[in-house]
Amino acid sequence: MRPPVLVLLVMAWTWTRFNYGFSSVAQPRHWAWQWWESLGSPKWVCSPMIDQSERAFRLLCRRYGVHLAYTPMLHAEPFAVDEGYRKTYFDAWTPVDGENGKDDRPLIAQLGGDDPKTMLQAAHHLEPYVDGIDVNFGCPTEDARKGGHQTHSPRCRRYGAYLLRDTARVTRIVGTLASGLRKVPVTAKIRLLPQRRASIDLALAIEESGAAALCVHGRTLAQRPKYAEKHGVESLAPDWDAIAEIARVLKIPVIANGGIESRTDAQRCLSQTGCAAVMSAEALLEKPDLFVEDEEPAIPRMLRLSREFLDLAERHPSPLKYPPTKSHLFKILRRLIGVDQAQARRKAAAGEPLTEREKLKLALMCCPVSDFHAIRNALDHMEEKAADHLLGTSWYRRWRPEEKGGDGSFPTCRSISREGHTQLGLQFPS
Repeated sequence: MRPPVLVLLVMAWTWTRFNYGFSSVAQPRHWAWQWWESLGSPKWVCSPMIDQSERAFRLLCRRYGVHLAYTPMLHAEPFAVDEGYRKTYFDAWTPVDGENGKDDRPLIAQLGGDDPKTMLQAAHHLEPYVDGIDVNFGCPTEDARKGGHQTHSPRCRRYGAYLLRDTARVTRIVGTLASGLRKVPVTAKIRLLPQRRASIDLALAIEESGAAALCVHGRTLAQRPKYAEKHGVESLAPDWDAIAEIARVLKIPVIANGGIESRTDAQRCLSQTGCAAVMSAEALLEKPDLFVEDEEPAIPRMLRLSREFLDLAERHPSPLKYPPTKSHLFKILRRLIGVDQAQARRKAAAGEPLTEREKLKLALMCCPVSDFHAIRNALDHMEEKAADHLLGTSWYRRWRPEEKGGDGSFPTCRSISREGHTQLGLQFPS
């Protein structure tokens, strides 16, 4: 005989109260939200990008709506022991409470590495100068797999998404930083695992280890657009639904990342995922004003942003031996002059006729990176001679052949095949 519905409801209510308590008072919010609010409850975020999210670029993005920015990733092992590396690769040596650094706040420094003690040692050098320490569990590059870094030091370790296979190591790193940092909290940036349940379990483990926030990139390691053709794996759409599920389960702020190409994308992602914030990376490199509404014509906007960045780069020079100044300009100007520098150089060397775009490109290429006057002249000349139409492919979509989505848009499927992961040497959980 089946029990009456009322009895079943009473049993369910009793079980719920037994497991979750009898108090009708709402559970207190996680302490991480107080820290998040101390940062101003940021909504739009500039991603950490190796040698690309330097101070001048961060300041440009902050002018156009970015509320929170990250430093370029710093390799923990050389940063922990090498003062020269610290001076070269970290560009925010102004204490958090110092007046001169307030234009670049809030700021989170990202570390890459695989040894908890070394990560903590490196983080202690950064604590007085930033608002948080982030651990890179998201980078999918070959350097992350091999453990290489800018100066090819043997002290560098594997980092990024390749550590996600080792949950124990991930939680040890986060836990060591959470318990050892004295002034700021630890956060983490991950990619999705092939199975959603595994992604949720990993996120919960990171939260339990003491992270104050988690950024989730909505693609797996095998979904790297750059290597899609090489490995026969499609560049698939970021899975915002998976990010939304993680955000619902976690008690700490979650930042959504992946597929953010415009302000409309950012707003849609925020709505669909319910996350605290949205992060953009490569699209910001071409459109530093991505997070603001702007109806200015494209070519004047590109040239204006290029000049603004150049002014900031001159005012806040990069400590790198090879500053990324022109690299940024080529990305901002990509649809105006293109980026195939090698072809333009070969044609010029062979004495072949050059297109107007190639002439403009070569003029910028020939400018010494430290000669700001010459670069400004090249931009002025570009303004006079620029074509009245733009190239079709943006920097963000450079690895996405048109045939994959008709107009270059993302495919709609949301999973990745077992074969695709196997081709990349990745374990596909059962």
